[in-house]
Formats: sequence, structure tokens, C-alpha cells
Amino acid sequence: MPEIYIPDLFEIMPQKRIYLLRAGFKGTAYDINEKLKEEVNYVYQIGLELAKPKVVFNTLPIDITDKALIPQSFKGVKLITFFVSTLGTDIDIFISNSNILISTLLDAWASEAIEALNKSFDEKLRKQLGLGTRRFSPGYGDIDIRKNWDIVNNLLKTDIVSVNNNTGIITPRKSTICMIGWYSG
Repeated sequence: MPEIYIPDLFEIMPQKRIYLLRAGFKGTAYDINEKLKEEVNYVYQIGLELAKPKVVFNTLPIDITDKALIPQSFKGVKLITFFVSTLGTDIDIFISNSNILISTLLDAWASEAIEALNKSFDEKLRKQLGLGTRRFSPGYGDIDIRKNWDIVNNLLKTDIVSVNNNTGIITPRKSTICMIGWYSG
């Protein structure tokens, strides 16, 4: 049965240096003037206020999992956890309605925030389930991105994201679908 995990805000807080690198800043703190520092900090705060992070997940035995959803690299696993993570729609809306600088900064912040969430959730699962595979997402490797639809609608049975059946693209934009295989279970 799918479960819901609501993370604490600290679990989505990216390092400012990584967020700025994602936004295209390649240098030191001295390269950013005071006005830009204010904008960078403002966007970080806005991101935290707008984000509504949530994870829906389900861990299934390998033998009842559709073979089309199992990456070849998961050979030897006994369980697979499928999860969808999202920061919600408010960030997408804010990005669409902001100026280029704020939109670029918030898009970068949110990309790093969803990765921070996935890393934090991955670590929680590993503490509970032990040795596992690397985190994997459809569209990378041998699982077609269009399988996102099957995972969200058939395995996770959730509406926290929408998936285009033809393309596998997820909305809200700052959302991911991941899986991890587990060797014990």
C-alpha cells in the first residue's frame, strides 16, 4: 500500500553554493554584489515558503513487479521502492509569473531542493532497508520515461503529480519519479 512522507523543510534546503552553480554563477562570493546577494537570499526564502514537499512511496517484492519497470542494473534485488517526490505547484506558478532573474534563481533553487529531498529520502530508506542499488529514474538507462505514468497511476495511485501518458513528462516541473532496489527483504 502506498505511503506518504512529508519532509521537514531542512530536508529540501540546498547548499547555497550548489544552488548558485546551478543558476550559472561560477566564482566566489566576491563576484556577487550586495544587490544580487539580496536577490539570491530572497529567492532562497521564497522557495522555502512556496515549497510543499511531499513523497509518495511503495515498496514491493520483485516477483510481483512488472518486469518492464525493473532496470537491468537491479539484478539480484528482492524488493523495489518506487517513489514520487514533488515540491508542489506554487513554485511553478511563481516562476512563470516572475522576472527573468527571479525565475532563473528560483528554478535553480527548486532543482537543487528536489534533489536534496530525494537524497534525504534515499538516506532514510537505506537506514530502514539496508543495502540497495543506486537511485534510478525512468528515462535514464533502460526504463522508458513513459513508464512514469504506470508508476504514478498503477503502483503509487497518487495525484500529487500528473504524468503525460504520451511523453512521460511530470507536472509540477519540480517533481521526480525514482526507484531503488533492495538486496534483502
